[in-house]
Amino acid sequence: MLNLVTVNLIQSYVAIIALGLLTLKIHLNISHKLFIYFLYFFVFIQPILIILGRYFLYRRIDPFYMYTDLCVLCDGKLEYIINFLRITFYSISIAIFAPFFHKSKLFDYLYFIGFYSLSIYIFTTSPFNNLILFKLFFWLCQFEVLVTIIKIFPKFFKPKLKT
Repeated sequence: MLNLVTVNLIQSYVAIIALGLLTLKIHLNISHKLFIYFLYFFVFIQPILIILGRYFLYRRIDPFYMYTDLCVLCDGKLEYIINFLRITFYSISIAIFAPFFHKSKLFDYLYFIGFYSLSIYIFTTSPFNNLILFKLFFWLCQFEVLVTIIKIFPKFFKPKLKT
C-alpha cells in the first residue's frame, strides 16, 4: 500500500541514487546522453515524489509547490531543507538543457551546485543517516567530488593567451 512513509522511503532511495550518479558524472566527466538523461530521471522524479508525499500528508495536490515556492524565511526547518532539493532540480535542469541553446562549458559547473545542494538535502533528511554503509557512501561521494574540484581548480588561474 502506498502511503507517506513508503513515498518518503522511495524518495530517499532515489535521492541517494541521484547523488551517486552525480558523483560519477562529475568525477568521470561523463557526457553520454543516455547517462545524463538517466541521471536527470532520478533528479526529475524527486519533486514529483515530494508532491505525492504532500498529497498523502494534506490530502490535496499542489503541483506548483516544488517549482515555485522557493523561500528564504520558511515556516519550518523542513521547508527550508526542501529548498536545497529545488536548487538541485533547477541547477541540474539548466546544466542538462543549456547545451541545446548555448555551447558553453560554463554550465557544467551547475552540476557541482546541484551535487552539494542534494548532499545537504540528503544529509539532513535521510532516514539512513545512522547507517555506516550510508555514511561511507556519502563521504566517498564527497571525497570524489572534492578531488575533482582540486583537479580543475588550477585551470582558473592559468593566464589566457590572446591570439
